[in-house]
Amino acid sequence: MNYRTIQETWRQDIGPQLRQIRLAKRQTISFVAEQLKFPVDWIDIIECGQRLSFKKYYRLIDYYGKKIHIQLVD
Repeated sequence: MNYRTIQETWRQDIGPQLRQIRLAKRQTISFVAEQLKFPVDWIDIIECGQRLSFKKYYRLIDYYGKKIHIQLVD
């Protein structure tokens, strides 16, 4: 597995989880975007697991009070 594959994999894994957290909190994309001072499109891009900088993912993860746990598997 190369570096680009790893980048895409974690985005695709984390994005939908962030969407589920937002929905569980009953928050709209526009509300979250306003709180983070992000364009609405960025929240949608993140939740779809598409390419956006790690800092933006991290800010959303931090906003929800979550942490990333990395685990090596065979």
